[in-house]
Amino acid sequence: MKGAVEILTEVHQTTKDHPEFSETLTVKDSVLVAAIAELSRRLEHLKQSKQDKISPAQLQAMAHDLTRGALATKLSRVLVEAAENGNEKDVALRIYQFLESL
Repeated sequence: MKGAVEILTEVHQTTKDHPEFSETLTVKDSVLVAAIAELSRRLEHLKQSKQDKISPAQLQAMAHDLTRGALATKLSRVLVEAAENGNEKDVALRIYQFLESL
């Protein structure tokens, strides 16, 4: 089922492609309200995901915490805890995306 945003996008594209249809096409107010609500949820999710990112300036670590062994141990511990909580795949994906961004 198409969401309200997709419906409005199609209506907009149709009126651009075929201006003669613009007067015959009508969109219900409920579709507009639903699209605004959906966009608001997407925007909030985007804002939240940006807040989740860690900036290097926020982190402080001792030199012994930055060794390969210490980092590998910490990473393994995080994945084990994530597996116990049932969200290992999500945490692994976040770690992977972070490492790819480096």
